[in-house]
Amino acid sequence: MAKSTVGPWARDKLDRLGKYLHAYTTIMRKQEWCDGFTYIDAFAGPGEHEIRRRQSSRPSPKELLIDASEFGRSDKDQQEFIAGSPRVALELEHPFTYYVFVEKSPERIRELEELKSEFGASRAIVVRKGDCNKYLLEKIANNPNVDWKSHRAIVFLDPFGMQARWPAIGGLANPRGVEIFLNFPVGMAIQRLLLRNPDDFTAAQRKSLDEYFGSPEWFDVLYKQQADLFGDIRTEKIANSGEALLKWYRKRLRTVFTHVSKAALIRNTRGGHLYYLLIETHNATGRRIANDILSGGEYVS
Repeated sequence: MAKSTVGPWARDKLDRLGKYLHAYTTIMRKQEWCDGFTYIDAFAGPGEHEIRRRQSSRPSPKELLIDASEFGRSDKDQQEFIAGSPRVALELEHPFTYYVFVEKSPERIRELEELKSEFGASRAIVVRKGDCNKYLLEKIANNPNVDWKSHRAIVFLDPFGMQARWPAIGGLANPRGVEIFLNFPVGMAIQRLLLRNPDDFTAAQRKSLDEYFGSPEWFDVLYKQQADLFGDIRTEKIANSGEALLKWYRKRLRTVFTHVSKAALIRNTRGGHLYYLLIETHNATGRRIANDILSGGEYVS
């Protein structure tokens, strides 16, 4: 099976995911009213990642920011592997009733099929090729055949960029039995599109950000009129724009989900902000567990 390489910060993300899934399945298996609970990995990737340690060549800035880049493999005796999110979920002490892995990459689909074969009949696994937004809207949010009174699901959204758009995320709030464990990619994707001078935005760039957030309000959150040294009024990007954007986005999430957790900040090895992890749920117990798991290290409450 081909392996992907990730930065050491991925270990923190996957460790938190594993802790939350363990707590979730431990509770759900005891609920007599529940006919089943499903794990949905919307950017499933492979079952295993190699941790980058020593780079054979100088990486580009883009490669330093993106988790799953394929550069700078370590010498063989320095290799270290960690389980990817599909394997983390499959190896839980108390497994989910069903597993759904969604991927667009044909190579990753083959790897997931191999993982499915590895676990055989011990896990009920479905692998789907396609766009996560379409799948989540059609098969989860708007599927009339799922009885959410007796079923529950948790969706892991861990994109490499801005692929997970608001219509799908907001749509998952309507079946109140769904929770989301979300990677909000402020540093590794969104900030690179937020120009210092708003006049430099093209119509296409503004539209892309509007579609991602499901609203044009992000612009007024991040860009304010300020006077320069000569008294001229300019519209400029505010300081601490990443945290301001996170606070606004969490407030937006609260309009559709009952509870939104604290947000854990994940940095790369150079201290740069990569993304925030947060959990959206309609369950107060889920929020308390999420806050406990995400409050380690740096976080925004």
